[in-house]
Amino acid sequence: MKIKLLILGIFLTLFSGCGKSPKEIMRNGQEHLLNGKYDLALKSFQIVFEKHPQNSLADSAGYQIARVYLDYLKDYDSGYKTLNSLGNNYPDSKYGIRSREELRLFPDWLFTTAEAERDAKDINGSVETLDYLVNKFPSHEIAPKAQYLIGDIYMNDQRNFELAIDSYRKIIQDFPGSKQESHAQFMIGYIYANVLDDSENARVEYNLFLEKYPDHELTPSVKFELDFIGKDINDIPQLKHITS
Repeated sequence: MKIKLLILGIFLTLFSGCGKSPKEIMRNGQEHLLNGKYDLALKSFQIVFEKHPQNSLADSAGYQIARVYLDYLKDYDSGYKTLNSLGNNYPDSKYGIRSREELRLFPDWLFTTAEAERDAKDINGSVETLDYLVNKFPSHEIAPKAQYLIGDIYMNDQRNFELAIDSYRKIIQDFPGSKQESHAQFMIGYIYANVLDDSENARVEYNLFLEKYPDHELTPSVKFELDFIGKDINDIPQLKHITS
């Protein structure tokens, strides 16, 4: 029943838009948006953007379409394409200029959005946004940072250590030379040593770290871990005072 009502609502919106001015249709779209009826809002804005491209409100309608896709429907591809269309077709308008600037900052916006989703406990949404960023913009400087954040989320929020290791390995494989590469290698060893209690794999990963990054700031920590992997805290002089 809900689906039928939604289809009917969309049909009525499209039908009613035929006899209304672009200004009235835009007003309807804003009302739908305020009421959380995002599909209906989208349809209203699309009437103006697609049917009245020469109208002074067309670029505003297009920008509203992009923001509905990006902010409410989480359809990043459609939002990105709409911004691109605005920038190309309305290059000198207010919203055309704004769209080109937002396109330039799009990867950073995605990263900030993912952080906000994580803070709001929308963990799955955060990972999906980061995955999209990494796959859509693999050459952008923020991509390895996004991949590292995925590993951190699996490690600390979801406590899924196998996926965390896989995420860190992806940095090493796909983003060699990035700042995050060495930290990802360290985290793999750390998880094996301190979370999974897998001394054998921990030694392999830590020794690989020392081989690849001998002068890294984390090298002393790695050497310390290697010296005491598998030992009880009471057998480590530097830490014995903690239990005494």
